[in-house]
Amino acid sequence: MRTKEKAKKGATKGGGKHEFIVLNLTKEKLKGHVLWESSGDEIKIDVNGLESGKGSLRKRSYPSSGNRVYWRSSERDRESELNCWHGYAHAIVTISDYGIRVLATDTSPDTWKW
Repeated sequence: MRTKEKAKKGATKGGGKHEFIVLNLTKEKLKGHVLWESSGDEIKIDVNGLESGKGSLRKRSYPSSGNRVYWRSSERDRESELNCWHGYAHAIVTISDYGIRVLATDTSPDTWKW
């Protein structure tokens, strides 16, 4: 029987500083919070009352190399996993009627045009 060897992951560039925001892609205001979790650390963004089509304030997170990163919605009983490496210092957490998903980018939200 073959066993899959766990891949070794290198250090996160940029000192491991990352930011994430939550975008409401539903038709209603959001309730609750979104939780970022990695290696026992947790960070919450309060999204209670976040209107449809709007984004939350940015929150800084500090992932450590080799650990899984999860985002969870307190109201939707779902989670998403995405490990950001190298230049991808920004994560966009989307909450829609279909669930929660995370997109990674190296482009700061400061440069986005809406």
